[in-house]
Amino acid sequence: MRISIPISAFVAAIIGFGGTLAVVIAAAKAVGATQTETASGVTAICLAMAVECLWLSWRTKMPIITAWSTPGLALVAASSGFSVGEAVGAFIVTAVLLVATGLFKPLTQLIARIPPSVASGMLAGILVGFATNAFKAIPGDPWLILPLIAAFFVIRLFNPALSVLA
Repeated sequence: MRISIPISAFVAAIIGFGGTLAVVIAAAKAVGATQTETASGVTAICLAMAVECLWLSWRTKMPIITAWSTPGLALVAASSGFSVGEAVGAFIVTAVLLVATGLFKPLTQLIARIPPSVASGMLAGILVGFATNAFKAIPGDPWLILPLIAAFFVIRLFNPALSVLA
């Protein structure tokens, strides 16, 4: 086995989890969750994903990884004026709708008709706030943030996959 395969898997796992964990925490903060509620929510999500991954991997006899809804979390994080209960309710309704989308073929076909560029643009519109916040944070700690931003762009010139990890 080539060494790039486990390294790619490691980078995907770290970025997939660690990168979106910041969005989970920002969403919890946006709805006014306490530190204890945020920790409890993150723990519940991680345990649920672990059970899902184990069950799906065992059932299909192949490695399966599940994840949380980054676009949904980013939308909550970008919004304001919602309570924790309202956010949880919105995620439950969204989960029911996602299951319905998977179970009813006409809904699946309707969603499939959304052009990927439109879906990507919608996600980018939500996530652009997180990218600009990195630059807004520079005055708070320039000795930490500027080298991180510089490292990202310099490493990206040579290896885009490693730039995300850096």
